[in-house]
Amino acid sequence: MTWIRILYVTMAISGSLLGPASRAAADPTPAPASPPTSCVEAAPASTAAPAPTRIVPAVPNPATDSIPHVADSTLVRDLRKGGYVLFFRHAMTNWNERDGAEGDFADRSKQRNLSESGRAQAAALGKAIAALGIPIEKVLASPMWRCRDTAQLAFGAYDTTIMLYGKGPTFREARIKMLGTPTSAHKNLVLVGHQDHFIPIVPGLKRDQLKEGDALVFQPLGSGTYRVVTQVTPAEWAKLAGTKAPPAPSETPPVGSTPAVPDTHH
Repeated sequence: MTWIRILYVTMAISGSLLGPASRAAADPTPAPASPPTSCVEAAPASTAAPAPTRIVPAVPNPATDSIPHVADSTLVRDLRKGGYVLFFRHAMTNWNERDGAEGDFADRSKQRNLSESGRAQAAALGKAIAALGIPIEKVLASPMWRCRDTAQLAFGAYDTTIMLYGKGPTFREARIKMLGTPTSAHKNLVLVGHQDHFIPIVPGLKRDQLKEGDALVFQPLGSGTYRVVTQVTPAEWAKLAGTKAPPAPSETPPVGSTPAVPDTHH
């Protein structure tokens, strides 16, 4: 019986992928890296099975049917110790606006922007995080204005990175590395981005389950693996902190709206 050994070589994402591209400015799109490759030790031609034509990166933390949803004093205590990654979907937006040409980061008039309620939501979110004493190492945001505005209103200083916007295996592997790389001691990493880019790498996450302004808390485990700790809403952060509640979600995608395309490219 002929054995075919297939070794999946995990693509090494440069540590620079975690670094900021430009402060409070849109990043130029980097040249794509080579995708993960496979190494096949073939048997004689007459009996060898065909090598796979496509290799889909394995999703870390598999076999999860749902996202935990627990926001309590234990969560706050753990976050104060640092070592977590907090991913925030951008705050509430104006659904009467549409995104124009993909990759046009500079012109906010061609993008869906935060609504007035969304701007208030982001500001309230930042006040709650600060009141809870959760230490932040850095804040990285997608170069789209709704993410940049959320980051600025909530946390002040931030950096933009195309890794929170781009689609395809190179960018998906970069996001996996972001979630799986331990943070600096006693600090947490904050990411502000889009739900569609995280659905493929967060088992159990369904579209629109993460509402605008909601957060997912991850515990990095190293080597591209991580644990989904919980989902937290802006109202829950405010309740934990004893701060003013943010505006309640009231703006929903209108019927017939065109959502962003999920990052399902291989």
